[in-house]
Amino acid sequence: MYAVSQAFMDAMVADRRQVDAKIVIDYTDPLIDQSIQVETSEQARISWPEQTADGLTQAPYMWASLDGTWTLDQARRPMPDTQKLASRYQVGWWGQRFAGIGGVFAEPYPTLTVTHTPRPVHSLKVVGENQFSEYPVDFTIRLRDGLGALLHEEIVTGNDLLTWSKAFDAPVLDVTSQELEVRKWSHEGRQVKILEFFTSVQETYYRDDIVEIRLLEEREVSQGSLPVGNISANEVSIRLVNDDGKFDIDNNRSPLWRLLKPNRRIRVWLGVEIGGEHEWVPLGVFWSSDWDSPDDSLEAQVRARDKMEHLGQSVYRTSEAEQSVSAAALFQTILEDAGLKEDEYEIDEGLQDIIIPWAWMPVVSHREALRLLAEATMSVVYCDRAGRVRVAAGIGTADPCDITGDDYLPPLRHQVRREQVANEIVVRTLPVVQVSEPVEVSRTSNPIDIPAGGEVHLTAAYNQIPVTGAEIALIDPPAGVSVVSADYYAWGADIVIENTGASTVSVMFSISGKPLVVQGGDEITAYDADSIVADGLLRYEFADNHLIQTAEQAQSIAEGLLASAQVARRDVEFEWRGNPALELGDRVNVTTHIKEDRQSLYAIIKQELNWAGAFWARLVGRRLE
Repeated sequence: MYAVSQAFMDAMVADRRQVDAKIVIDYTDPLIDQSIQVETSEQARISWPEQTADGLTQAPYMWASLDGTWTLDQARRPMPDTQKLASRYQVGWWGQRFAGIGGVFAEPYPTLTVTHTPRPVHSLKVVGENQFSEYPVDFTIRLRDGLGALLHEEIVTGNDLLTWSKAFDAPVLDVTSQELEVRKWSHEGRQVKILEFFTSVQETYYRDDIVEIRLLEEREVSQGSLPVGNISANEVSIRLVNDDGKFDIDNNRSPLWRLLKPNRRIRVWLGVEIGGEHEWVPLGVFWSSDWDSPDDSLEAQVRARDKMEHLGQSVYRTSEAEQSVSAAALFQTILEDAGLKEDEYEIDEGLQDIIIPWAWMPVVSHREALRLLAEATMSVVYCDRAGRVRVAAGIGTADPCDITGDDYLPPLRHQVRREQVANEIVVRTLPVVQVSEPVEVSRTSNPIDIPAGGEVHLTAAYNQIPVTGAEIALIDPPAGVSVVSADYYAWGADIVIENTGASTVSVMFSISGKPLVVQGGDEITAYDADSIVADGLLRYEFADNHLIQTAEQAQSIAEGLLASAQVARRDVEFEWRGNPALELGDRVNVTTHIKEDRQSLYAIIKQELNWAGAFWARLVGRRLE
């Protein structure tokens, strides 16, 4: 359950309540909008100018700098010097030269330029460095179109604000570049330090701006079989008020013109007012897919899905065959290869105890790689309310929430799904061994032409996978031809071959390595004899999975599936007044509407949350006892 106050929980069960909604949409984001480019005329050895367009205006620490101002009695942090660290800590643009007497810079002046696709600019903003209380005093901002023509020039002198901003009465249209030229700084002997310049477009919508919010979140999806290894992308559908035409695609005076695109970040909250302030519960982080603003309607609609949708579109191709790897480490490798940072995922610690003798993945999407691993470890993968990818090996352990007959609309629907009932489970192991001697696993079928003084980048797929210890060998290479680099994966290799000669030559190559081959294997069966006698044989064969290699792992899967599938699941589904603090995997005690003394414990596997001025929900629970 999302951590909320007792006052929030009391408000959810009150006879009269008002649930409010909040939506924040980031219409510009340099992390997903590849049209945004940041350039500088100069910068320090460690400087992150792209952060001047990320919407963040505060540096978390006073960074260490050898500008003569750092004394031993001051606590300072080393600046983040890697992309991974920079993704967590705000630095912004630091210039190279120090300001002269009175803070004046000599020509050429330090300049920051942000380019992007054509858009209207409604305001300007320049943010200095908050930890040092430094800021530009005299500066010029120039807005230009795609041909470089000057559309607007803003000359500022004598500024004494850490955050300077200006709103235009009418937008400047078709701007493709924004240039900041700093002539005078607040402190002499210091370099430029700009935390934010690009006027990113972020809008927040509240109750009066929102028509409807519909959220679907689930931990598993039934696909006509036992729900093992299934992954879904949570989805939100939002309708917004559009009486001013802001969301009209052809409105070139709208601040959102040309910004209603896929992959805009959307965050949604529901909350209640407590003691004059709102306590908000996040519903998730999503990225837009479809925008719709009909001409005959005063509403605009956007649909968005969470990060699992992105993971289904990116490709995992760097997998290597590794020996004795924990499931937790393999999950982490897949997620980091997908570009997720440490704070963007959470992996159940219990998965460290599951050791896979030989672990690898074919070329698949990151989402499919997660699915295969989740299937082999009986875990679930989903996005939580904070937008993090969660890998869970069980259900929540917090005290269950009580739902009584006064909270839901009858009837409770108990669905008995025969296709999800089994009293005999069969799981096969696929143990692999490494061949003792290298064999040829790839060979060019035709000569490859390499231009004079040039290089060729190639991808070679193996004729069997996975392969370990791969090595490339050129076949009778001409003089001046050599392998510059070779990155070997479980399924193939990325190769760069160079020709330093004066003419084009042809070359062939082969790759040798030690494949892993399936040797032996067991068929593990778990069954319930009494159920077979009573109901007949209901057999379920677990799909072959190359990550299931030991009898112990197969036995654990078979017994776990049998425990949950040998009797009808009796999932419960009902509509009720809802509580946004309840999350997937939380436990709920549901008391029947007719027989108040009949109470059952369920784990939440699916929720539909609906807000349209009022709030209600539909819940699907998996019976636990």
